Amino acid sequence: MEELDTTNIERSRDHIQTLERGIRIMRAFAVVEHATVASLAEAVGLARPVVRRVLITLENMGYAQQYRGEWVLTARVLELGQGYFSGTSLPEIAQSYLQMIATSTNESCSVSVLDSPDVVHIARVEVQRIMPYSMRVGSRLPAHATAMGKVLLAALSGAELGSYLAHTELRRFTPTTAVDADDLRARLAAVREQGYALSEEELELGMLAVAVPIRTPDETIGTLSSTSTTVRTTVEDMVADVVPLLISTADQIGRDYFVSNR
Repeated sequence: MEELDTTNIERSRDHIQTLERGIRIMRAFAVVEHATVASLAEAVGLARPVVRRVLITLENMGYAQQYRGEWVLTARVLELGQGYFSGTSLPEIAQSYLQMIATSTNESCSVSVLDSPDVVHIARVEVQRIMPYSMRVGSRLPAHATAMGKVLLAALSGAELGSYLAHTELRRFTPTTAVDADDLRARLAAVREQGYALSEEELELGMLAVAVPIRTPDETIGTLSSTSTTVRTTVEDMVADVVPLLISTADQIGRDYFVSNR
């Protein structure tokens, strides 16, 4: 079972531990296949009575319910994300462009932002295929092992990248994952020079991805990516055929975002 990473949680005198525990337990539903009190407690590293009390509180508030001995979150949790989406127009602006890219390439594509140490999908169009899993809006992936993550890490200042490397475990997912800080820095330098990033089986064997930055005149606001597999294409073909489309589309998304937020 994948453990929920809580290493970057900072604590102070103003830190509310009960709230932290509740949020950790809610996040654990994304990584626990069968959400019982025992499995959730294992995922977040808390005692079962603590987890049970939090679940009962969530149930009383309408955010969780029991079903055949397991716990599930209810649709009410969706309202928690509305504050983010109401504060940015990027997902709404990008959606029609993503549909165009997916139709043109017959591959899934996403717009993502950095939420260190991960990247988070904030808009996505997924081509229906038989895949081991599906990525959705809100899905998180490790930045160092993804094309989209490398685009966003490459846009950080030297101090910001140093902080990321100091606080992040560069976990190995495949033989080609960058797990050394100097190796990752070199890959990010290449991203800055060429204007795009690629991931050749760095997160999962058989998976390929390319990504480009979405920029305004002032900053990099996100990344636009397309994913495929080694069965359907090659990195060389994606760079030749998909990257130019992503670059032109990302430029248009950046312009639309800048105009809508002036």
